[in-house]
Amino acid sequence: MAEHQVLVASNRGPVSFERDAHGNIVAKRGGGGLVTALTGAMQLAGGLWIASAMSDEDRERARDGHFDVDVEGTGYRLRYLSFPPATYDRYYNGISNRILWFLNHYLWDVPRTPRFDDGTQRDWAAYRRVNQSFAAALHDEAGQLRSEPLFLVQDYHLSLVPAMLRKLRPGALINHFSHIPNAGPTYTRILPTAIREELLAGLLGADVLGLQAEVWAENFLTACRILPGTRVDFRRRSVQWQGRTVRVRVYPVATDTESLEAAASTEEVASISRRLARWRGDAKLILRVDRTELSKNILRGFLAFETFLRRHPRWRRRVRFLALLNSSRGSIAEYRQYMRECMHAAGRINAELGDDDWSPIRVVVGDHFPTVVAAYRLYDVLMVNPVYDGMNLIAKEGPVVNRRKGVLILSENAGAFSELGRHSICINPFDVLQTAEALAQALEMEEADRGRRIRGLRAAIRRGTAERWVRRQLDDLEAVRLLREGRGST
Repeated sequence: MAEHQVLVASNRGPVSFERDAHGNIVAKRGGGGLVTALTGAMQLAGGLWIASAMSDEDRERARDGHFDVDVEGTGYRLRYLSFPPATYDRYYNGISNRILWFLNHYLWDVPRTPRFDDGTQRDWAAYRRVNQSFAAALHDEAGQLRSEPLFLVQDYHLSLVPAMLRKLRPGALINHFSHIPNAGPTYTRILPTAIREELLAGLLGADVLGLQAEVWAENFLTACRILPGTRVDFRRRSVQWQGRTVRVRVYPVATDTESLEAAASTEEVASISRRLARWRGDAKLILRVDRTELSKNILRGFLAFETFLRRHPRWRRRVRFLALLNSSRGSIAEYRQYMRECMHAAGRINAELGDDDWSPIRVVVGDHFPTVVAAYRLYDVLMVNPVYDGMNLIAKEGPVVNRRKGVLILSENAGAFSELGRHSICINPFDVLQTAEALAQALEMEEADRGRRIRGLRAAIRRGTAERWVRRQLDDLEAVRLLREGRGST
């Protein structure tokens, strides 16, 4: 890494800009272990992070070209790309959110949606233009370095960048990492033929393609077989494409355990924990923490809790369900409708099964991390039931700071299941009855069993770090470089 700088590309950058009370533009660091890991890689080897300008203040800074900024003692070298609002909307909402996200989380109501038309083609053209701008910016920045950098391209927003960058720099060392699931060939065939082939060919421009879990890697390898001209080797997890070998690898994203533990030890979190404990009283606490996202399966979670209370009435008044929800994609009609359905279900359940002194479900909508950490400390059951999820870091965060030997109920379709499944209660996320009975099993579990499970969860979670996640990707790119130079092996 010392010889090769790192160029990172992502839709959202590690720093956002806003105006303070005096009207000055100030920088705010993004959260999460991935920002920490990728920043660390750049600081160790040198490099640059390229992202989209999201706000007016971001766009103002984008006019500076690449620039340096210091946030909370961490230095960043950044370049933000500014796009016309209509172009960005088509790229981000039209394709990334409405098509690629829905595709890879199996969210379409297939008898009715999607319907591809002229608007889809205009959206795809915008998606292509934005990806081309990222590829051109990466090429431009790489040309100013003394040696060829390592390119780390992030997620489904930038699926075409690897092939576009490859055309500009045939010898580039490119990794593309998908943070979301991969739907596999059957669902991918829903896409218009030209779009799906361009999408797959775009990704195959990389040297190494990373996914969160084995199941998503297998899905991608199988999907590649629908692209004419590919040869897939499942044993070696590679794809032969246009005379090149593309390696498909699994890099499970890790949570930042040190930051979580530090947050859990603050007085603010302790104060919130005391308030939540008073609200909970002697009852058991079921917790979910999610964005108001279709794939998170909030509605079925509420319905499963209702089924549990009706099938196990002895638990009425002895358990509370706390849902901490963070608003997401409110500009999309399906999301607004889904949130209305979730709130209606919670209200109906409270009206039908609650009383003046006890409401079964409490829904809190907002983004307040200390409250989340406080709730993590207190839960007896953590429900993580996405219909499909690339990883789901909630499943990895909660057990780290929980103080009640809390039980994890985990969807078999979450990427985290491959690491945490043996220490959790497994559910089919579509099966409301099974989820209801999982709640009963979790709440009635013996303390010794709860203790064994949470110790297993913590051990599995601590085996991964954000630094190891990025280091493995850089090491695999380095192996490709050595192989090209005749100094490595397959």
